[in-house]
Amino acid sequence: MLASLLVHPRRALGAAAARPRLAAGAVAVGATGIVCLGLELLAATVGRGGSAAVGLSIAFPVMLAVFWLAGGVLVGAGARLMGLAPRRHDLLAVSGLTFPVLVLYAVITLLQAASPRWGGAVLSTAAGLLALPVVCWFVALNAVAVRAVYDLPALSATAIALLPYAALSAVLLLLVVVVSALHALGLV
Repeated sequence: MLASLLVHPRRALGAAAARPRLAAGAVAVGATGIVCLGLELLAATVGRGGSAAVGLSIAFPVMLAVFWLAGGVLVGAGARLMGLAPRRHDLLAVSGLTFPVLVLYAVITLLQAASPRWGGAVLSTAAGLLALPVVCWFVALNAVAVRAVYDLPALSATAIALLPYAALSAVLLLLVVVVSALHALGLV
């Protein structure tokens, strides 16, 4: 499936939308979380990241699952705003198949952790530059998944596919404001 997502994403996700299987989407998200957990733990060990890196690595599968489920709810709400029935089951089945692309991101993290031993700053920078296209590809695949499920024009599908990312950005911004206020008050 990963190869077909790279070569023919519209065809692969269109076929998945024609016969949505929630179990397949859930397995894809779960397997991605487990593989990323292993790679992130290995990166934390190789890079001597400490307990914070290990904690984040352990939380990674849960964060993926929460993002997947919240994305289904938010995109369903966006579809409802566009006058469509929210097809959360179908969307979760199809969008879950896009998550294995994130394994490449974990591989990049491992490569960056090992870079001081293999090639220093040049290798770390080169690997880091690969992370942005991987994340952009994941976001684009989610837009294609929304388009396949809801049969929307590309821009409309992209607009509602970006709702989970907008919500995540809002939560992070709120967290920064709260922590900054606590710091200004001398509480943190």
